[in-house]
Amino acid sequence: MRDLTKTIRTVGIVTVDERRISNIQTKFNGWIEKLYVNFTNEYVKEGDPLFQVYSPELLSTQEEYLLALKGAQRKIEGRFSEELHKSDLELLIAAKKRLELWDIPLDEINRLEKTLEASKTLLIRSPVSGVVTHLNAFLGKDVMKGMNIYVIADLSKIWILGDIYEQDIDLVGLGQKAILTITSFPAQYVKKEITFIDYVLDEKARTVKVRFESDNFDFKLKPGMYGTVEIKKNMGRSLAIPEEAVINTGVRKIVFVDKGHGYFEPRSVEIGFKADQYYQVVSGVSSGERVITSAQFLIDSESRLKGTEDENVEMLIEEESQW
Repeated sequence: MRDLTKTIRTVGIVTVDERRISNIQTKFNGWIEKLYVNFTNEYVKEGDPLFQVYSPELLSTQEEYLLALKGAQRKIEGRFSEELHKSDLELLIAAKKRLELWDIPLDEINRLEKTLEASKTLLIRSPVSGVVTHLNAFLGKDVMKGMNIYVIADLSKIWILGDIYEQDIDLVGLGQKAILTITSFPAQYVKKEITFIDYVLDEKARTVKVRFESDNFDFKLKPGMYGTVEIKKNMGRSLAIPEEAVINTGVRKIVFVDKGHGYFEPRSVEIGFKADQYYQVVSGVSSGERVITSAQFLIDSESRLKGTEDENVEMLIEEESQW
């Protein structure tokens, strides 16, 4: 009897954490007048300038806001009627709300109120720290609202994906430890818990993706890197025999049981699952009996002299049942 552990091995790939991808867009139309970040794979910090955009829409809204703001200030000085003041106030609120909905920074709105001067361009800054993975910007390019101008990925945490074959799916569960060994760094590994298992089977590959996550503060793990994923499953305690002790004749599976005094008994066995270098024994061998592990070599050597057909192996087993 022994504790059996089954190891599932598969290919693993490092990918970007989809929750850490930021699409940089504007909510108004315009043109790029100045670029600060102009190539992909550049690292940017939160707050770094990306580009300046000129927008007639934005300029017009700023001017509307300034007119309403000046009108409200004149009312405070007592120059206009209450009805006109109400109209100016509504326009002021609407214009400011539009600026806020367009994600105009509060400090830019405060500057507008203080200087009473509309800005021709707006500086767009990075909302996150990360790597520019996609760039759709150059000087003079027109930008449309909702268009992805930059895509920035925070790589300080990454995902690791592995494909589990259909027959092994029931051996994998959330919370199990998974180990990734990267081909580029064979002496190092990542050991984390499985955090997600796909709900849908890949019909072509007959696999299901599992995912675990890892910190990547030194950016050593790069999206696209391949490695080997190992997931171990405790199969419990069971009667087991070494893999090399089992002879598969093509007709049955046989082991040689040590009967003592140099005698070995060939015996048919029924085996269950394979766990690393061991087979679970369903029937044919009892606990405490000894089986030899060199039988396969002896049988293979002699069978090569007489032919390799399955019936020859069966005959050899009968001949050598009294070693």
